[in-house]
Amino acid sequence: MRILVCAAMAALLLSVPIADSMGFMPESGPSPWLGSEFRPVVGHWSEYQMTPKGEKPMTMRIAIVGKEGDDYWYETVMVLEGQEKMITKKLVSGDPDNDENVKRMIMKSGDEPATEMPVQMMKMMGPDGGLPQMMMQGEEEPEVEEPEAKPVDLGVASVTVPAGTFKAHHWQFVTKEEAVDAWVSEKVRPHGLVRMAAKDFEMVLIGHGDDAKSLITETPQKMSMPNIKMPGMPSMPGQ
Repeated sequence: MRILVCAAMAALLLSVPIADSMGFMPESGPSPWLGSEFRPVVGHWSEYQMTPKGEKPMTMRIAIVGKEGDDYWYETVMVLEGQEKMITKKLVSGDPDNDENVKRMIMKSGDEPATEMPVQMMKMMGPDGGLPQMMMQGEEEPEVEEPEAKPVDLGVASVTVPAGTFKAHHWQFVTKEEAVDAWVSEKVRPHGLVRMAAKDFEMVLIGHGDDAKSLITETPQKMSMPNIKMPGMPSMPGQ
């Protein structure tokens, strides 16, 4: 059971909001999908190369691989050189970065069987997909309010990336720490991002299309809620 729980946490860590903690996003800046909006169409996909300064590049493929009612299956595949491919597949009712929109979540690491995480566990992980607060040990550190990014509209510009040349809307997001530039095109789905650049990080589109199929084809195993009990805390839901 401990292995399954660790696998679940690892899969969540590989979602976009947590990529910054792995060194794949600017330390102080907005979401990688800044300047764009979530526009899902079944079959559409986009693939990116993310390169932190001084680190090996990582590839990330985002795809809309199905639909159930008004909800969409949103699949993320992340590959770092020397590590197993990590796949997360989420059924979402809106912006996939908002946990409130996630109805189901399936994970697959390398050749391991696909596993579906209980909704209760997803909610435990919190809005950032991190460890539950009650599992954190030591004294609580005061929350530091991150500087609000101020968007600057720099108009439409031509930008060339490995996937081609696009006429894209150029946005710049400025914080006290740095400026983050993003180029967004409506021709790229589901998020529109063509390129993002910061002081120590770059993310570029390397491919896109409309023929996406899910890489998780087997029926996922159901993961049971772990019986995690901390001193002074009740057992987890479902126990």
